Amino acid sequence: MKNSFNITLNEKIIYSYAAKPAPARLRRYFDEIDNKMSDGIQLGEHYEKQPSLMQKLQYVSLKLFDAIERKDNNLIELLSAYLMSRSPDLKNILITEIDDLINLKLI
Repeated sequence: MKNSFNITLNEKIIYSYAAKPAPARLRRYFDEIDNKMSDGIQLGEHYEKQPSLMQKLQYVSLKLFDAIERKDNNLIELLSAYLMSRSPDLKNILITEIDDLINLKLI
């Protein structure tokens, strides 16, 4: 069975992804993304100088949600593949959006 995950916004599935084999050059690019994020990322109002894997996944999930809203299909595919490569057990990204506040939970 292929690895896959859904993104749910306010209890409605807005996106589904089924993993595809990632070519070597894409896997190397994922490593570059990790290295860049290791220098620090902005998560909400907090800047994480040395983010954990979970914080990186949250950051990428937020970027994926933004790409979905903008209908940037190339970025959606790239970020989805990144998430599956780093968290193959990922099943759901639950997002609750109230006004300008976003709550995100990875399952």
